[in-house]
Amino acid sequence: MRASFRALLAALFSIGLLLTAGTGPAQADDVTPENAKPVRFISYNVCGANCPLAVGTGTATEVAAARAAWVSGLVAEVDTWDSDLVMLQELCYGQWKLIRDALAPQRAGEDSYDTVWGASLSSASGCGQWDAADRRFGLAIFSKGQGSVVAGTRTVTFLPEVPTAPTEDRILLCAQTKLDGRVARACNTHIDFHDATTALQIPKVAELAEAARQDGEAVVLAGDFNQVPEHADMNALYNHGTGSVGRFQEVDENDKAEFQGVDCPQEAARCRSGEETASPTCSDHTTETSKIDYVFLSYEWFKTAQGDALPCTSGLSDHHLLRGAAAWEK
Repeated sequence: MRASFRALLAALFSIGLLLTAGTGPAQADDVTPENAKPVRFISYNVCGANCPLAVGTGTATEVAAARAAWVSGLVAEVDTWDSDLVMLQELCYGQWKLIRDALAPQRAGEDSYDTVWGASLSSASGCGQWDAADRRFGLAIFSKGQGSVVAGTRTVTFLPEVPTAPTEDRILLCAQTKLDGRVARACNTHIDFHDATTALQIPKVAELAEAARQDGEAVVLAGDFNQVPEHADMNALYNHGTGSVGRFQEVDENDKAEFQGVDCPQEAARCRSGEETASPTCSDHTTETSKIDYVFLSYEWFKTAQGDALPCTSGLSDHHLLRGAAAWEK
């Protein structure tokens, strides 16, 4: 990619995120900061290692400016949505540190955020664009409010793999968080895309989340699951639809604009469906258009779930940002 074009993309990203945060329309059912329910979530695969920053000629000043533009765009999304929980996948450690500092308690005029990090790889070459000395790669959870992550509750669970299909480590990162005046267990994951491994990892994530639910905790489970809603692999999570054995609802399951097919009629109240979160409009890394990113909520703890996948800025992430909202069950 030419340096001049990368510089243009950096500017578009900063402007584009700010527009979609407040004035740009969300897709289909158009859940906005003004009409969304009070408890709010973001899940976003940020493509930290594989999507190159637009660093111009690569001088230290240009690199710093590109990093700052990307972080300020993401922070604008967090603030505009007034997010209670933010789950980020494909996140470089250096990238996480910059977001952490930008959302730190000392910032003026906005809510601060507490955070936990989990590494799935000790080094990813593409993470050098964020910190040449520390190229760790993984996941993070950001929770609104200073000290909102309950001390000592962070867990990292490595997910099962198929021995004959080697891949990077995949994890489930969880922590108890104070969520709109209550306590919930927030979990974030990125499931492997190989079919055989996906079929192992999704049920394991559901099992771990269900264990927390059985302990009486509300659970918010988000991430990139690399599988479409109607697939049998997702039966372990959804509490409705053919073959479902799970305990969760998903924030974007009641958008009738996405209902289609025999198993998803227009008269249904909710359906295993939703707006696409991966599409070629986001990046030429992606060839398919599908929903593979989710925010799942314990059905008995939340009601009136809402969701939207935002438009994306080409070349900067291969996923759409997923926004969700709900109200606590009284």
